[in-house]
Amino acid sequence: MTAPLLDVADLAFAYAGATAVRSVSFNVGAGEIVALLGANGAGKSTTVKVIAGALRPKSGSIRFDGAEIAGRPSHDVVRRGITLVPEGRLVFPQMTVRENLQMGGYTRSYAEATAAEARAFALFPRLAERAGQLAGSLSGGEQQMLAIARGMMSGPRLMILDEPSLGLAPQRVRELFRLIGDVAASGVSIVLVEQNVHQSLKIAGRAYVMEKGEIVLGGTGAELLGNEFVQRAFLGR
Repeated sequence: MTAPLLDVADLAFAYAGATAVRSVSFNVGAGEIVALLGANGAGKSTTVKVIAGALRPKSGSIRFDGAEIAGRPSHDVVRRGITLVPEGRLVFPQMTVRENLQMGGYTRSYAEATAAEARAFALFPRLAERAGQLAGSLSGGEQQMLAIARGMMSGPRLMILDEPSLGLAPQRVRELFRLIGDVAASGVSIVLVEQNVHQSLKIAGRAYVMEKGEIVLGGTGAELLGNEFVQRAFLGR
């Protein structure tokens, strides 16, 4: 059996003594989309921030490609091949689309960054059309595309997307999820943190439901789409 690319075991984190994440364990295979689902305050964003090195865990193990990375600083985690695209897009509004992409490739050589930019524009042709446009003038959907494309500039093997559909119109949400599928098809593993449960389960190979800092349910996307608890709690059925 092939070892997972990311293996999280018994992860815990506390804010000023208040436990936010407890005993979280899951894994992600190469080229796989894994969704973390749950309501606001369930611990999803905290979990992925710990994985990305933005927060230091209280305890637990995070192994990436066989190496322990728990507690490593975020810049080291990026260099190892994990990129977090945070909630809220957080593009640089007074920089152009191209300049935003260049910021995402800061860890790479000029040749590598140039090649990564070409790949990003090929995957997101709308951004190529707006390469010289200020990021702050883009629509919400276009800014989310830019945030994902900027994340790809570091050449990640694993990309963490935190609430990418937040605030987008339904048509843009559908388009965004198609693009996420395209990113995964390019060979990048994805951890998808989302409140849009239906769309997430349609594209995720596996998914986990979090409540109060713990994983309470897991399975394939298809299994959870048909799960009575998921339908009642998240799909209004």
